[in-house]
Amino acid sequence: MQTPAYSKIYSTDRRDYRYNYRTQHLERLEKRIRPKQINGVTGWAVETEVTAEFEVRHQLWDKMPEYWVNLYDDRG
Repeated sequence: MQTPAYSKIYSTDRRDYRYNYRTQHLERLEKRIRPKQINGVTGWAVETEVTAEFEVRHQLWDKMPEYWVNLYDDRG
């Protein structure tokens, strides 16, 4: 069985997180509203952006994913 590129998204009260198996980083995700131009029309789009990365070996991540999410979410 092939390892997925990303874990499921873990939500906290403040942010969302996912684990990137390729880079072995926990990624903090935040939504940003930005103007986009599509077919000459400017509108607003919500984009998900990685705003921080924390190195966590996948063996440790697989054992306790909630621990790592809570640890880095508490750091602010």
